[in-house]
Amino acid sequence: MHCIKKPIVIVGSGFAGINTALNLKKINLDIPIIIIDSQSSFVFKPLMYEILSDEIKSWEVAPNLETIFTNSGITFLENKVSEINFSKNTLKCKDDLDIEYQYLVLSTGSSPNNFSIRGVYEFCYFFNDINDIHKLKSCLQENSISITKENIFIIGAGPSGVELACKLSDLYSDKFNIQIIEKSRDILNKNKVFNREEAEKALKKRNIDILLNTNVEEIRENEIEIRNQINQKSSLKHYAVIWTAGVKPNLPNFKEEITCLSGKLVINENLQIKEFQNVFALGDISIIENKEYLPSTAQLAMQQGQHAAKNLDLLINKKELLPFEFKDNGEMISLGIGEASISALGITLSGKFAFELRRLIYASKMPVIEKTIKSAASWLINKKSIFSKTIIKN
Repeated sequence: MHCIKKPIVIVGSGFAGINTALNLKKINLDIPIIIIDSQSSFVFKPLMYEILSDEIKSWEVAPNLETIFTNSGITFLENKVSEINFSKNTLKCKDDLDIEYQYLVLSTGSSPNNFSIRGVYEFCYFFNDINDIHKLKSCLQENSISITKENIFIIGAGPSGVELACKLSDLYSDKFNIQIIEKSRDILNKNKVFNREEAEKALKKRNIDILLNTNVEEIRENEIEIRNQINQKSSLKHYAVIWTAGVKPNLPNFKEEITCLSGKLVINENLQIKEFQNVFALGDISIIENKEYLPSTAQLAMQQGQHAAKNLDLLINKKELLPFEFKDNGEMISLGIGEASISALGITLSGKFAFELRRLIYASKMPVIEKTIKSAASWLINKKSIFSKTIIKN
């Protein structure tokens, strides 16, 4: 086993970063690892919708990062990386802190993309972290004495937009008209057919209006301006607008020129950036050359994190690296309070049972440590018999 003189530094503690760190420590306890993030908590984003509806509590899906890495041998540093010098293998953080690395993993995630549409950042609500949930809940609860229903527009009919629409309708259908605006001709146009069909049923049952083939031109404080497929413009009054229409990669500042495609770092099949083989880039900030079709999902990020850990160990021991192959394990979407749809490995389920199974599966994906396993353990214990029956049946 070869040793390294400087640490492996991981920037970003989302799905990719955490999976890289924890899996690498399982492979080799002696490898020094530093993980850097400007946030103090990890957020399990697929379960954020249940926080909105109080089906689960925020602590259950947003464990503290220091707690996650306690007794793991991994050093967590709450700080912000301001610049990376790949040639010198150094990071510059705020407060003039410089860190040297031998190997680097970048997994800095993404943030909302306004696509240069005026008013998005100024007047929209978002749904990316716990703070966004608190802001949205506060906004919705302010309208408790309204005489007539007001309009809430959700921009984007991908998984986030559809899941959010169903949840909000179940919570606030007596107070708001929930509407979705989507620029393409279908909802969930990149998702499994079964889940799309179940989502269409869920939206129809809740009388949620969907404006397809519709572009957002501008968002103002009380109005949203749209253009339909026949180029007609119109303005719609709104109480709130929630933006789920897309994200952009959060790239750190680099000293060197690095190859990018669609704003993402181009990496090889081993998950390394092309120009510097001791640097890996994972998740939303990267794109594998000739595999641009891969989805930007938590599932992909987790698999890349596990694979990067294996390749880092191989690299340290001067062995041949392994190409990454994405395994599509299917997808799950929440469709309101207590309901979901699952299309995975030849199995399709919907309704309340799918909702419970979805929570159970996600619970098993949480970072497995003593102090944050309480929620996952409770789900696993309570749903053990259901899960066992499903395995036997299918």
